[in-house]
Amino acid sequence: MKLDFDSIKDHLLESFSSESELIKSIEKLSINFTQNRSSIGEYLNDKKMVSAYTCFYMLTNIPKLNAALSKINLNLSDYSDFEFFDIGAGPGTFSLSMLSQNSLININLIEKSHMMIMQGEKLLKAYFPDSKAKYISTIPKKEKKRFGIFGHSANEMGQEITKKYINDLDLDFILFIEPGTKQSFGVLKELRKNLISEKYHIQYPCFGQSQCPLAEEDWCHQYLDVRHDNSTERLTQLARKDRRNLPVTIHFYTKEKSPRLSPTSARIIRVLPITKFSLDWEICYMENNGLKTLTLQVLTRGMKKSEIKFYRKLSAGDMIHFQVEKKLTDIMVRGTVCHTQN
Repeated sequence: MKLDFDSIKDHLLESFSSESELIKSIEKLSINFTQNRSSIGEYLNDKKMVSAYTCFYMLTNIPKLNAALSKINLNLSDYSDFEFFDIGAGPGTFSLSMLSQNSLININLIEKSHMMIMQGEKLLKAYFPDSKAKYISTIPKKEKKRFGIFGHSANEMGQEITKKYINDLDLDFILFIEPGTKQSFGVLKELRKNLISEKYHIQYPCFGQSQCPLAEEDWCHQYLDVRHDNSTERLTQLARKDRRNLPVTIHFYTKEKSPRLSPTSARIIRVLPITKFSLDWEICYMENNGLKTLTLQVLTRGMKKSEIKFYRKLSAGDMIHFQVEKKLTDIMVRGTVCHTQN
């Protein structure tokens, strides 16, 4: 059974009398998520709003997991012997995404909202009736390594509750996929300090354990290019919301140490406006055992059109190798670049 808007309508807690009614509910959710955050939790007790969330945000976030994993070069099939925990699972958004790849994966879903659990269990029964995925209320005894995923939940829980889940579950790997906002980055930045000071090593997006070099008012996030099935894409058009080019904040931690990288490795943290003669990026890299940022200018003169086209497609979160040719200012250099796997 395919997870798309056409098929999911039969498995909602509450149906909608018309597309217009559904779109109005989605618009109300969007306002609460972006402008009226003091009321953000109210929808969790409303069957119709949970159903609207499932139709729109769940369906458009399901492919986000695959895009995020591709962005950081992570293949969940390499962790088939792990026990997974989807923390703040909602209706099972990322669990359903993982099950779509491997229905035998062992996933425990953690969610506080009774209404979300009702919706999630209904979807699991409909789409993956034979899977091991289940909502849990108590933490089981640890018998194997654990991989925890926070999908748009750490920024809502805050760092203290998030840290408690990490400690109580004794997670070995932690993946955060949060909204690409300053507020989300602020939460993850503080979590980064705490996790690094304990037993974790950040694998993405940072190249090292040292202090984040960004100024207090700045933030780091990535972009994902996401594609949806036809019926879900039609829904996004009706709602007049772009769910293709999605800003996210991704952090990935393990108890294992980070691999040593070339000193020429850098992470693009911001794509600057294209000029007639150059490609410009703000990058983060390691220098003298500390993370640093600067602006890298790469002249396009002499480049093939195919090369220019390729480099223009790079986005925040991608990794490059660079060589400095000339220092322009204290925070800007001119150089050459090549793209590499993340």
